[in-house]
Amino acid sequence: MKCLIRFITRNAAGGSECHDRVVEAPAITMGRATDQVLHLKDKRVRLEHAAIESRNGDICIATSALAGVTVNGKSQREARLKVGDVIEVGANIIRVIAAPDGVDFAISFELREDASSEHLASKWSAPTPGIGGWSKRRLSWTLAGAVLLFGFLLPWVSVQGFLQAGPVHNAHSSIASQCGDCHVTPFRRVPDSACVECHTVARHVVEPRHAVLGEVRCATCHLEHNEPPQLVNQHQALCADCHADLPEGSELQRAADFLDDHPAFKVSLYMPIELDDGSLDWQVEHLALADAVGNERSNLKFNHMAHLEADGIMTPEGNRVITCGECHEPEPGGAGMLPVSMDDHCSDCHSLAFDPDDPTRTVPHGDPEAVLQALVEYYSARLLGEDPDAADRRLRRPGQKLTRADRDRAAAQARAQALEIAGDLFERRACVNCHEVTVVEGDMPWQVLPVRLTDEFFPHTRFSHAAHDTEVTSCDSCHGASTSEVATDLLIPDIGSCRECHGSGFARRNSGTQLPSTCVACHGFHFDVNEDYR
Repeated sequence: MKCLIRFITRNAAGGSECHDRVVEAPAITMGRATDQVLHLKDKRVRLEHAAIESRNGDICIATSALAGVTVNGKSQREARLKVGDVIEVGANIIRVIAAPDGVDFAISFELREDASSEHLASKWSAPTPGIGGWSKRRLSWTLAGAVLLFGFLLPWVSVQGFLQAGPVHNAHSSIASQCGDCHVTPFRRVPDSACVECHTVARHVVEPRHAVLGEVRCATCHLEHNEPPQLVNQHQALCADCHADLPEGSELQRAADFLDDHPAFKVSLYMPIELDDGSLDWQVEHLALADAVGNERSNLKFNHMAHLEADGIMTPEGNRVITCGECHEPEPGGAGMLPVSMDDHCSDCHSLAFDPDDPTRTVPHGDPEAVLQALVEYYSARLLGEDPDAADRRLRRPGQKLTRADRDRAAAQARAQALEIAGDLFERRACVNCHEVTVVEGDMPWQVLPVRLTDEFFPHTRFSHAAHDTEVTSCDSCHGASTSEVATDLLIPDIGSCRECHGSGFARRNSGTQLPSTCVACHGFHFDVNEDYR
């Protein structure tokens, strides 16, 4: 809001002098305090007496003072203002005048002509010759000397580095003695340029979502010289002050506290889409967790419950109890999980061997055409005499040269045998157990739907599996995998599950078993998100 204030003063000759000042502020505050926009010179006025602000297109004045303010001769606590209105606060007169171009509204400010010095001066402002026999000059120098002695000299002697505001965080210990690296200009705030000199900041949320924050300094959220040392401001109000009262039309949902004022979780899922040429592609959809349950579309078939039998399952090595950690391994640092692969986690039990006479020979995993090609090459080698273990099946004897007809016959026979074995692998005992397989026409008779597992369900939050690996928690306590029979189950805990341990950002609201959880415990201000999830 931009306001023009016209200050009117009276000179000794009885004339008036004016000077204008343009103020741009959310509200025009007035009172005796020196930080008020309009400084009122009457001791009957409160330090923060009233404020003029814009409300729904109208200019209003409001005050919390019991006496209120006088608007057009009537005492009021709140009033809507228009051009010509006269506001009286003690000996101060404020008139609403026509606003020139470029400003939202305008006022004039002057003192009443009959203003009494009794109201404008306090008992401390009268000149005094001295106190207790001391002249003012002698008293001033004595007090200045005391400040210098107790505020500077003694601390300098007794405390090394007394000008340091507090301890330096361990992350900055290497430059702890180099104050000038951060404090570029002495006794001035640390500029952002000093921070980005060393720190490369990832994608900044301020643009465009937090554009309302305007010029936000790094030091607004990152506080150095704290006791105990803490670089990130953890206070709940840092985020909740704005997210508790979002502007109309905002795409975000209200969130003021994790325990009792936070929306239900949303997840990001890879969903398959069919392109015009019939092939599949993947796109990320952001869904409310309640809507996403049962809608996981990775094209994978998997039964968690069958693999997590408490008594174990039969494997080539005998009965074996399988735990979650055998397949789901934390990545370095423990935040996420490493990918699950056929070769590393499944092949011990689910073999891709195809010939009982050669149980160590397997087909490759992942490419149906490569599977068929490997089978054709394998049986061609056996028929053409290139496999020393297939002496009884080879068509060519040592020293014998095959005719073109023999080679064509061998190729046809090898492909026929490869197709027979491939049909068994794809349709009955291997691929079909985990994948969606359909029979199609063409040189490659089988189509296996591609699999795409979602690896980041909450790309805009921080979560560490390592931090939750405790004696009182288990994988199943959050994910419930031991009761899941199909891969379409979305084994992501809802907000109620998290609230069993994580409570309000305000510790006093929590029970004895809940951890205080502020916004920044899970949400960052700048982050680098996988492009697929934007």
